[in-house]
Amino acid sequence: GQWCTRVPIICFGTVEWHLPDRCLRQFGWEQCIPLEVPDSQRAFHGRDGRQGTRDWPTKLAKFITMWENRQSQDIVTPTQVGRMGYHDPYFDRYRQTSVHYMTPEGATDGALADGIEQIKDMTTGRIELGNEDVSFIR
Repeated sequence: GQWCTRVPIICFGTVEWHLPDRCLRQFGWEQCIPLEVPDSQRAFHGRDGRQGTRDWPTKLAKFITMWENRQSQDIVTPTQVGRMGYHDPYFDRYRQTSVHYMTPEGATDGALADGIEQIKDMTTGRIELGNEDVSFIR
């Protein structure tokens, strides 16, 4: 459907991006690492079309062309089966680039879960420990 197309949405001089690759999990699809947010020429954002130029087809030709070729911009990903693992590439990237905890309670719960996962990684050899002895954990 159209909802899974990554395209600019144009209204007069305003360009906003529809970025479904950022919320695929909500719809039961396997979540990929989202692409970077495209340039939407912020100079056009927030204009209402009553001021300045009205030659939007010329000014926004690049975005109009993208819209016209929208069928080639569909996000294709398999249906999610089961739960995503802690070390899924999406979650690894999320932990590197996002705010992890919104509340003190969330921070406590998240830190405990992360600590347990790190202990698990140590015991399975996923994390190299060098000279440290973790036999007591195993």
